[in-house]
Amino acid sequence: MKQIFSKRSLLQNKSTQIGLGLLTCLALSSPSFAQDSKPSSTKPTIVSTITDNGITTTTYSNGQVVKTVADGYYLDSAFYKNSNVLKAVQGKRYWKITDRVGITIPVGNTVNGKDITMFLKPGAFNSLSVTRQWGIIGIGITGGYQFFQVGDDYSGPDGRIYKNIEALKLSGKLPEDLPASSVLYDKVSSLQDFYLLIGPSLDIPIGKKFNVNVDARGGLFNTSAPRFGAYLQDGNFGAQSLIFRMNSSASKNKLGASIALDVTYKIAKTWALGLNAQGFITETPFTTVGEDVSQGSTKTLTKEDVSTHGGYNFGLALSHTFGEDNGKTVYTLLPPPPAPIVAFAPTLLGENGKMYDYKSSEKPVFKWKSNSPNPDQEEYLFKLYKADGSDTPIYQQTTKNTSLTLPDNVALVNGDECNFYYYSVQSVVQNKVFSEADAASFGYKAKPVAMIASSKPTTDQYMFKVFGGTTAPSTMKAKPRRKVTKPVVATVPKKLVPRKKSTKPASNYVNYENVTENPKVKWPEDLPLPKNPSIYEYEVQRLNPGDCKPVGPVAKYRFYIDPKNPDDIRILPDKPKKK
Repeated sequence: MKQIFSKRSLLQNKSTQIGLGLLTCLALSSPSFAQDSKPSSTKPTIVSTITDNGITTTTYSNGQVVKTVADGYYLDSAFYKNSNVLKAVQGKRYWKITDRVGITIPVGNTVNGKDITMFLKPGAFNSLSVTRQWGIIGIGITGGYQFFQVGDDYSGPDGRIYKNIEALKLSGKLPEDLPASSVLYDKVSSLQDFYLLIGPSLDIPIGKKFNVNVDARGGLFNTSAPRFGAYLQDGNFGAQSLIFRMNSSASKNKLGASIALDVTYKIAKTWALGLNAQGFITETPFTTVGEDVSQGSTKTLTKEDVSTHGGYNFGLALSHTFGEDNGKTVYTLLPPPPAPIVAFAPTLLGENGKMYDYKSSEKPVFKWKSNSPNPDQEEYLFKLYKADGSDTPIYQQTTKNTSLTLPDNVALVNGDECNFYYYSVQSVVQNKVFSEADAASFGYKAKPVAMIASSKPTTDQYMFKVFGGTTAPSTMKAKPRRKVTKPVVATVPKKLVPRKKSTKPASNYVNYENVTENPKVKWPEDLPLPKNPSIYEYEVQRLNPGDCKPVGPVAKYRFYIDPKNPDDIRILPDKPKKK
């Protein structure tokens, strides 16, 4: 695969990058550029400037006072503890030159720890950077050179040369018993990098002596690939016939990046020495030339390619600072703030809680009064809402008056249902300060609904109870009864007459209780029958049709029931009283 590079486009790209870098440097070196661009007519003038013991006091025409304190001097706390004082710390500004030297270790296309593309080994590097610092932040430019040696493994079994020789033997272009002395190897040059990079820096002091410096750079790498190869001293192709060669490409420029870390110790006021570690990454274009291994071909093949190129550098760093401008702290006493604008909530009058008649044509008139000492400076924002949970006003208006009547196009009455509304009024000062809202509500009544009297029940109802029973005497069981084809129901007088309870009731336990429309004695269908003929008590009382409460006397009976013939219920007479 052949890559073609345009020199014109490359130069255009580099000039654009350099232009952007210069603009960044100018912006960082002039942090007050945006402020200085304001028209001078808007700036307050300087009334006086006094410098005393490292403190410069500047007073402006708008009442603002600025105190600039140099490093090593301190300001009276009574000034900077004022709530209207702004504090700004400007760090030291200086230039810094750093020289780095050491060994460089390549990281490329490796297999089992060996570079099988260019067979690079460690080399050496040297770089020089110039940085402009503003406190701990800076921007700088770095230029440098590094080289990587070529290892002897390029002629081993993992190399391209050995593989080309084997391919030529298989194609018959070289004899299979070719002696090793016939193949000559050469190493002409190693891989070399020249680079020019630009980017930000951090210079962080650790105590009074140590500094940690971090440089991040990006830019242009000019890389020359290594040159090595092999040829035959004699043979079928003549003396010094080429087998394989790697050369540099015509296009050597590629973009790359690096990051460097320095830990230095200050050995003098402006000099520091320490250790350096950095990493880089870019690409290396290269060209390979070799005999065509196809059978019968006499061509020489040339191929251009690109390999990823990166590595690590370790060494020493020596830095020097100059052009230092000491840092300072600026305290700005702002002019006293203007008096705050206060909006007073108005008080509503009238309509609160008022209810209008059904479909009334009368519209409410909303009134309020101002609570401001200067009512001429305020307006009023009126909002009307329907009480349906939407929280969206159906009408709103701003007015200078203290009363408001709804326009004709605002309809309030809707259908026959109740309609409830609420409204709020706020005072507004200078169209920007709003008071709290005072709110009230009103409504329209619903259409009256005619009352429908409830009808009374047409039939009487009775409450009856069955009390627990006792086994009937054997004399009552022996009496023969005529078999009947229809159920016999004990005769009960039409008018129930109350009577006294038996002196010896069968039981006070209520077996059953329910409501019925038939007051006659009857064994309930959902009450289990006794196992033997028994005697029970039965009470019945009429219920009031209006509220279904018991009313009138309670009629009581004793009756006999045989479980074999439950429909034959006999009412037992009361025992005669003893004289």
